[in-house]
Amino acid sequence: MTPKPFFHASIMTKLIQNVFQALIPKEKKANSRELFKSTASSPLLPCPVRTLPYYYTGMGLLNEFDICSYPSRQMKAFKEKLAEVRTSPSWMKPLMKEASEWNPYSFEGGTTAAIAGDNFAIIASDTRMSQFEVNILTRDAEKIHVLNDSIVLSCAGFYGDVLQLKRLLEARLHKYRFDYRGDMTVDLCAELLSRNLYYRRFFPYYTGAILAGIDENGKGAVFSYDPVGCIEHIAYTASGSAEPMIMPFFDCQIGLVTISGDVELPPLTIDRAISLMKDAFRVATEREVSTGDKIHLVIAESGKPIRKMHLPLRED
Repeated sequence: MTPKPFFHASIMTKLIQNVFQALIPKEKKANSRELFKSTASSPLLPCPVRTLPYYYTGMGLLNEFDICSYPSRQMKAFKEKLAEVRTSPSWMKPLMKEASEWNPYSFEGGTTAAIAGDNFAIIASDTRMSQFEVNILTRDAEKIHVLNDSIVLSCAGFYGDVLQLKRLLEARLHKYRFDYRGDMTVDLCAELLSRNLYYRRFFPYYTGAILAGIDENGKGAVFSYDPVGCIEHIAYTASGSAEPMIMPFFDCQIGLVTISGDVELPPLTIDRAISLMKDAFRVATEREVSTGDKIHLVIAESGKPIRKMHLPLRED
């Protein structure tokens, strides 16, 4: 059945007035307007003016307003329904709900930590990648990336952003080497990483980055970042799911935050730093399900090549 065309309210009103004018005798035409008003709502009329049939517009029935008295309101209602159909049709509402629940990020668990000494820097991570803390995706995930002979990057968080951040820094380091015929120092790389993270602050890399290495003076350096590029030059740090467990341990053993009195601890040598890193990850593995399988240790020492080692952890 072909739908009735939509007529403007003023046109319909004019047509009805003409019909009444034709039916009224000549002597009463002077008072035709009053007669029209009085008979408009008469129950004897088959279709009174104030109860006109609904007009089909292709988008449903428009019966919110009196089209004879308020044509502007009827047109406003028509435009509102037209805009509603264009912006959010019924078939699109389930898709819009699904899109509102979609999250571009995911957290694959894992933990990284770093310690800086007088002439060394140690950075470590586990190798487990999990999803929702129960589904293990892989037991050999690489979370530590050696950028050059004196700079090491480690990240925990969304693994896609981790890989993208690594590729970005590698490209910048290669360009720096090509332009200046030398490797970038860890201090310059720390500033570069901070600026790149801040550049993406409105859609950030979902990572907890740690940059470690040997500076120009041969000292160990560790830099900690949040996802929007806030940087902190610190002696030790941790990031990831087991950070709340590892940081108190480092505060006690390295920062001496919880020790009162004149208690002397042995100096922070490279062997003691490695031992502390092992103990920290073993403690975290006992209490955090998304950390485990192996410890990946990378040791940067002044005047020596970077060393790597893997140590076992709990695999359950």
